[in-house]
Amino acid sequence: MPYVVFILCLLLSVVSYADNEWELAKEDTQRNIQVYLRPQLTNPYDEFYAQTKVPQPIETVLAVLADIGAWPQWIARIKKVQVLKKQDNQSWVYVIYKLPYPFVERDTVLYARLSKNPKTSIVTIQSNAQANYPIPQDVSVKRVRLNELSSTWQLTPLPTGGTKIELTGRGEPGGYMPSLIFNYNLADEAQQTVRLLRQMLIRPQYALKQIEKKANNHKK
Repeated sequence: MPYVVFILCLLLSVVSYADNEWELAKEDTQRNIQVYLRPQLTNPYDEFYAQTKVPQPIETVLAVLADIGAWPQWIARIKKVQVLKKQDNQSWVYVIYKLPYPFVERDTVLYARLSKNPKTSIVTIQSNAQANYPIPQDVSVKRVRLNELSSTWQLTPLPTGGTKIELTGRGEPGGYMPSLIFNYNLADEAQQTVRLLRQMLIRPQYALKQIEKKANNHKK
């Protein structure tokens, strides 16, 4: 009997893994945004995958992503950011997240690294929470430290000159946060982030940065 139970548990785990596929949760047909969710195997909090296509080139998208001080204007839940360190294509950023009442704020230090595939010109930016990185102290505000958090931006050039933008993210909210509430809001927040990113891309300062970069490359 113990052997039979073991085999049944093994089969159930295989079925559970096979069912762990992306499911469309939100779609904005007007703006060509799709958001997918799927459960994580290690915790009850879902992960997300969002995608869209924009007419702007990768350089413009990168100009927006690199403007760290403007993150609170478009990335869902971000209240405040502070660049702690920058080195080549790497950044360490202190981030404070605002949550709805009665949940307290969260904070973390994100380590972000940019890489580019020389053959495909695909740009990837990977971010991970740094659990042991010291953070600015503010004893007047109670916050929960996020230690399990990661995301990836992937930017793919299109033949039309535009860019396919893909964003994946996963993590644990820390402290007390029921998975039902977390998962219920996840797709909305991912969709909001991508929608606001599309709005940021049409701001003239980011197109100007793209023109300046091309001019500098031409001089070299």
